[in-house]
Amino acid sequence: MLDPPAVRRVRGIALPVVLLLTACGSHQDGPSLSKATAEDESIPNLPEPPANGPQLGAVANITPVFERPATGARPIGYLHAGARVARAAEPYSRRGCGGGWYPVRPRGFVCATESATIDMAHPTLAAMALSPNLDQALPYAYARTRLETPLFERDATRDDAVREVGKLRRRAGMAVVGSWSARDPEGNTQRLALLTNGRFVKAVDLEAAEPSPFHGVELSKKDDLPFAFVVKRGVHAFNLEGDTSRKVDALDYHEVVRLTGRFHSVGDVKYWATSDGHWVRHRDVLVVQQRNAFPDFAQGNQRWIDVSVVTGTFTLYEGRRPLFVTLCSVNRDAHQAEGDKWLGSFDITGKEVTLAARDANSFAESFELFDAPWGITTSSGMQLYGAFWHDRFGVDHGAGSIELSPADAARVYQWVTPQIPEGWHGLTTPLANTDKTKIVIRK
Repeated sequence: MLDPPAVRRVRGIALPVVLLLTACGSHQDGPSLSKATAEDESIPNLPEPPANGPQLGAVANITPVFERPATGARPIGYLHAGARVARAAEPYSRRGCGGGWYPVRPRGFVCATESATIDMAHPTLAAMALSPNLDQALPYAYARTRLETPLFERDATRDDAVREVGKLRRRAGMAVVGSWSARDPEGNTQRLALLTNGRFVKAVDLEAAEPSPFHGVELSKKDDLPFAFVVKRGVHAFNLEGDTSRKVDALDYHEVVRLTGRFHSVGDVKYWATSDGHWVRHRDVLVVQQRNAFPDFAQGNQRWIDVSVVTGTFTLYEGRRPLFVTLCSVNRDAHQAEGDKWLGSFDITGKEVTLAARDANSFAESFELFDAPWGITTSSGMQLYGAFWHDRFGVDHGAGSIELSPADAARVYQWVTPQIPEGWHGLTTPLANTDKTKIVIRK
């Protein structure tokens, strides 16, 4: 571990609270055992550590939780630097882990060696103590780079200094959790923004991210449908008089327009009747209607998600009752020749507060994106998450999987099962006896 520089904890870009930082390790920190050893280790049947018992803290960006007390065992989730979870009073064993394999709440084992500690005074736990906001549209404060800028980490050979480890392109996005003043490689003092992985960016090269304010519609009764989302800018409602149309009120981008279900065509232009007596052009809106056919599992209180890759609609259901409808952006490949590989019925198998381990270059084609919030993984490997970097929901967009506005992603994240245990950052294997949320991805 590196000696800790002084940093300031933030909810915005910076606040005057002095903390300490120890550089975070990687998800590969800690001892390793052979695969054969891991498979030979059975899953111990142990009581769940009490919630008010002693704690274990994560001091690495990714601190794995394993199903067995062996590093080669299957990871079932992970903790993020600064997290604290309840643990057993004594380690289950120390085989392959000098610090001890501690059972953690509600299940699994963490090696308390390099990526975790039972020392609650450890400086990394103080430096990274900014817990995510689980009840907000975004779990942290987010920023974007205004231009290409250096990426730094603590220079262990010089006090209060950093060394360059790479470059971030213009418009790169990231969560910011603290700040620190230190000397750059040229010896100039810089005010630096602390990222969730323990690295730094010049604060002067950042600006606050401006996530989309768009959010979907909560449904309370059957007559909530049909309605339409406006998916173009600069469009209007119309009055129809015979075979002529006249523009009336301007419609805002992503505005929700209530419909009666009636439609009429003037020439080759189709119009939908609105509940306030006007009409909207079909080409300007995305219409959401009642679904008539349902999958076999849509019974009782079964939770499931219906996604159309053609229309970009995203609906939450319990049984056959729609609860919430919004727009999403779907990977453009879903419309190509091999798009059928995207389609089918799958289970939700994991959730992450942020996609901390995902390649920052895999979300967009021209800039890096760290800490995409409210990650949800399906049994096909596809991921859903909040996109804080664009506002094109309902339109094909980029190289990502299924992208929702931050507010909608937070809504969906809280609703779908499995639930992440308290203090964990990610759950990659559902706990036993968990009701699985399903997802249907269709044309």
